[in-house]
Amino acid sequence: MIMIRNVFVIFLMLLGFSLFAQEKDMQQISFDDMSAFKEQAGNWFVVGDVVINPTLDIHHEPAKEAAEDTGKKKKKKKNSASEEKPEPKAFAYEDGTGILINMNDDTKKSQLLTKWEHGDIIFETDVMLPKGSNSGIYLQGRYEVQLLDSWGVKEPAFSDIGGIYRNWESTPGKIYMGKAPLTNAAFAPGVWQHLKIAFKAPRFDAQGKKVENARFEYVELNGIRIHENLEVPLPTGGPIENNETAKGPIMIQGDHGPVAFRNMKYKLMEEADIKVFDITYKTFDGAFQKIADFENTTPVMEGSSPTLTYAVTDKNDNFGVILNGKITAPKAGKYNLRLNYIGGLRFTVDGKTVVDNQIPHANGNDLVAVDLKQGEQPFQIVYYKSIGWRPAMLGLFETNSFPRPLHSLSSFASGGPSYSPIYVDAESTPRLLRAFFDFEGDRSKRITHSIGVADPSGVNYVYDLKSGTPVCVWRGDFVNATPMWHDRGDGSFRPRGAARYLFTGLSVANLSTGSETFPVAMDEAKGFHNIGYKIAENSGTPVFMYSLNGTKLEDAISPDEEGKSIIRTVKVTEGDAPTTLSVKLAEGDDIFMLETGEYCVDKKYFIQLNGNQSVKVRTANGKKELVGQFTANSISYKIIW
Repeated sequence: MIMIRNVFVIFLMLLGFSLFAQEKDMQQISFDDMSAFKEQAGNWFVVGDVVINPTLDIHHEPAKEAAEDTGKKKKKKKNSASEEKPEPKAFAYEDGTGILINMNDDTKKSQLLTKWEHGDIIFETDVMLPKGSNSGIYLQGRYEVQLLDSWGVKEPAFSDIGGIYRNWESTPGKIYMGKAPLTNAAFAPGVWQHLKIAFKAPRFDAQGKKVENARFEYVELNGIRIHENLEVPLPTGGPIENNETAKGPIMIQGDHGPVAFRNMKYKLMEEADIKVFDITYKTFDGAFQKIADFENTTPVMEGSSPTLTYAVTDKNDNFGVILNGKITAPKAGKYNLRLNYIGGLRFTVDGKTVVDNQIPHANGNDLVAVDLKQGEQPFQIVYYKSIGWRPAMLGLFETNSFPRPLHSLSSFASGGPSYSPIYVDAESTPRLLRAFFDFEGDRSKRITHSIGVADPSGVNYVYDLKSGTPVCVWRGDFVNATPMWHDRGDGSFRPRGAARYLFTGLSVANLSTGSETFPVAMDEAKGFHNIGYKIAENSGTPVFMYSLNGTKLEDAISPDEEGKSIIRTVKVTEGDAPTTLSVKLAEGDDIFMLETGEYCVDKKYFIQLNGNQSVKVRTANGKKELVGQFTANSISYKIIW
């Protein structure tokens, strides 16, 4: 079903704040040791590697071992010929540095607190959870973002990963019921997931009275925004204290289950008390191409304005406006500002030009660091526009902390120009959509012969018809087709869930030797011919058909029974499979087999073989490949992510 939502969606250049000015200064937390954290019971320690089996529940694994107080008891290397094969474990780790883990038991189960405290902050980390495990990250030690194995949950609650947890108060006025994530963007247990949080601390007046609640500016999980502009009026359950303060530590829950972290970093934010005032204006009418066309001519109107806004003119197009005013800073130094505009613009402060973009149809998104003196100094914005099919807008933001507008709503209402996005979803039967597809979101890796397939179960994938290969999988909503159909469009769509990219190039080929490589494109694969696809009667899913050097094949991809993964079966439909016919199941920098038989690919996804398949891991073109041979004219496997 095609759905056009009547909601505001900001142009890509504005989507979800431009935070580059802040994020370039992110501070890494070292996991060479535990020096960034306060003393704890010993359940937290640093290791070099973690392997989590997605099929084993942490609460039911046999002979689960606890870590020693020193954190130095490590899992031995696998596959030692002189040792008896160990029992499979849900959570295994090896010596080294770079990864922080929690291994709690009945005697060691303390929370982990940073030595430093924060107010406004951007915080991000990679996290890995075993099946059935539970943890949480508390901003200021008081407001929990839940961490839970929530793989495949259809309707997430506040208790699922990314949810803002409730408290357990029963007194009226002290109850907070939490907030579920907007969608479940969780990956499977045993793969790295990326969490990013922008948090604004509560505000207090001079007497210590709270005047503004804590707020999650946004929370993102695996690249999907699951909360935005979310106010949290009270501490959530299990805080270090039930009071609220201007600053507090990051706290990570350590009494519920094992969890691993890497790449943890943060940026402390601080609002700058910048103000603009004494605004005067001059307006001009005309289809101007540069500022010199009007700045020295007689204005149509002039006067003063109580706020900074281009809307001192009543025109949306073919106009120019000159805005003069004063900007004040509490102390001398560099301040981060952002200007957003449609049209041409020049921005000067104290006589120095900061931005000069004289293109009448520009999509301006300029992040600048401006030297300001303490106190007042003059500024000028000259803005003009002559492009009727886009709305006028002019925004000036202070971005030392989270973007704070210095303009009025009349100049930049609702965050900027908007349109209704075009979404495509499955209904009661699978949905197919041909389009261009940018692999890994990179236009230079565009796949021109792709088809997106949505299943009612919520399992979606993109298939490259030119190479006969599934290239991307995700769960949840299907695609945003706005780039394809809005205005002139560019022919492409975007996944609306947390996408897991697999690999490109042919996945089925005749390899005469064990070292011969798979072709990367159809024109390299002699004898590859795409025949099209048919619809399976029982499921409504497509079955792709092609021939390779005269061998006819069918490629069927469908969700598993739980609606969590996909099953791919490639079979020869006429005659016997040549002994040289091979299938690439996975590609990555690191592929290894788990103790229960699954293959782990870069800690991003797993391959589970269906039946007794003949496969091997090899190296080709600097990458690891999992390559299988046909058994009884077919090969079948599951992709778990």
